[in-house]
Amino acid sequence: MKRIYILISLMIMAGATYAQTADDALRYSKQYFNGTARSAAMGGAFGALGGDFTGIAINPAGLAVYRTSELTFSSNLNFNDTKSLNLQANTSLNEDKYSFGISNIGYVSTNKPRIESEGGWQNFNFAIGYNKLNTYRKNARSNAPEAPTSLLDVMVNNSNGISPNSLNSFREFLAYDTYLMDVVENTNNEYEAITSEILNQAQTIDEKGYAGEFLLAFAANYNHKLYIGGSLGIQSIYYKSTKAFSESILSDSDSDFNDYTFEESFKSSGVGANFKLGIIYKPEQWLRLGASIHTPTFYSFDEEYHSSMASNFNTADENGDSSYYSQSPEGKYSYKYRTPLKATFSAALVLKKRLILSADYELIDYSKAKFYDGDDGEDFNGTPGNPDTNDIIKASYQNTGNLRTGLEFRATPNFSLRAGYAKMGNSFKVSDADDSFDVFSGGFGFRQNNFFMDLAYSYADVENQFVYYSTPDFASDQIKENNKKHEVKVTFGFKF
Repeated sequence: MKRIYILISLMIMAGATYAQTADDALRYSKQYFNGTARSAAMGGAFGALGGDFTGIAINPAGLAVYRTSELTFSSNLNFNDTKSLNLQANTSLNEDKYSFGISNIGYVSTNKPRIESEGGWQNFNFAIGYNKLNTYRKNARSNAPEAPTSLLDVMVNNSNGISPNSLNSFREFLAYDTYLMDVVENTNNEYEAITSEILNQAQTIDEKGYAGEFLLAFAANYNHKLYIGGSLGIQSIYYKSTKAFSESILSDSDSDFNDYTFEESFKSSGVGANFKLGIIYKPEQWLRLGASIHTPTFYSFDEEYHSSMASNFNTADENGDSSYYSQSPEGKYSYKYRTPLKATFSAALVLKKRLILSADYELIDYSKAKFYDGDDGEDFNGTPGNPDTNDIIKASYQNTGNLRTGLEFRATPNFSLRAGYAKMGNSFKVSDADDSFDVFSGGFGFRQNNFFMDLAYSYADVENQFVYYSTPDFASDQIKENNKKHEVKVTFGFKF
């Protein structure tokens, strides 16, 4: 895929080992509004409906639809099954991961004027709470048996002409310090790898984290026809990744070298703020139209990272050692990041209080994401010949649309059935890079007096392709990753 070679090769040209990347921009900008089970079951299509706490995060005007105060709590169980297929060797490995968490806590207060009237302002509502926006949880394993190239080749190329003491302390120096590469005698710091044999490669990835939003919202209902609202959102992101890449000799090799493992650990946390404004209009009792705009979220991020290398040989040295280990210093970096602006247009049909059909169309231009104000004065802007992160974002991403649709059928006054479908659009500008995916969902809801309970199940199959390493001259095997995401969500609520 062009995604692999455009993004990774450009980052190598930019000379970054630990740096903010275009992939980070996409990770921090993608959000999925399904904190409550009702919204999750209906595909997150609540921009014109209101009356649901997650709907407030999409369109704050939906808060004005509430007629009674409400308290909700939602939890979720996630199961991710990741299959990694080597497209050249046709080998595959599976790994899975379970996680449990809180996806929503919300409180809504409805307030009516002291003097009620049939027309004019009917109620002024307030809400405070939390919605989970994304989950970064994945375990993955992949391999490349009898790989034609080696990561050591990349490290040698990056090191040539540089003295050992000046090598990158998070990467190349670790290979030098564990005897995986050395300076060729009688050369001006030209390096060679410990072996030129064909090696077996393997990689494991462990990711964890979340994105969530605490919101404070106000909304008003005018004559049960026009609903307006606004909110302040405080978003938080936590992401942690541990990646271990290893290379080992083939079973019939007689080399003194046996194997090595290169491990990279990365942790990022950020806090940001945004504003949202929305409107819902009911031209008819059965029709609702909605629109909302979300300002960019302005984040401050702190990162921590380190790496290590461990090598193993078949014979011991003069000190009796056959295994070597080297660790980088602890790295820290802070910067700011701005997500793209987002707009949502919505419509819903409410037929005889038995059937609801709803749809949201969300517009977002990922090429407008921007890193800025790094610790060292970095603005993340480069030149045409030496692009930096913001240049890669502009060249790689595009304006796209996300479609969310939902259905609810009230089978009895106390029991409802729900279904949903969402199509997440392609973020990439290049023709044969595509990260779009579908989400299918369903569920039911039960209401009795002032208590209600909702249950939802959703499924998504997200595909990704990557390489272990890449240079302008060669790359590792391509890995196709299919991440099947299953989620069960339950919401308990009380009206008062």
